Amino acid sequence: MIRLFVVIPFLLVLLVFCASNQDPQNMWLMIYTWRCSLGVFALVVSAIAFLIGAFCFWVSELGQRRRARKAEQRVKELEAQLLKVQAASISDVAPAAHTPDSLTEESVRT
Repeated sequence: MIRLFVVIPFLLVLLVFCASNQDPQNMWLMIYTWRCSLGVFALVVSAIAFLIGAFCFWVSELGQRRRARKAEQRVKELEAQLLKVQAASISDVAPAAHTPDSLTEESVRT
């Protein structure tokens, strides 16, 4: 939501600039020259900057997604281990619970 407060005014200023600068101008970069309106040039530069930013964001997300997948796999492994330990402890506790009863019955008989 906060991003919208930054992006929307920027886009409005960009669109107003593009609409008000339609006259073609001579552009040059090193040895290359061309004619283009400043508005179109600003839109092209903004689109390229957006794509570069999106690519950088995507690259940074790759590492986080890999770590998240590893963490999810580790959680699944630990949950499986926990279920095994709980099952083993239940099976260990069940015979131990019957043993005192059988001892008390035997002691009562003797």
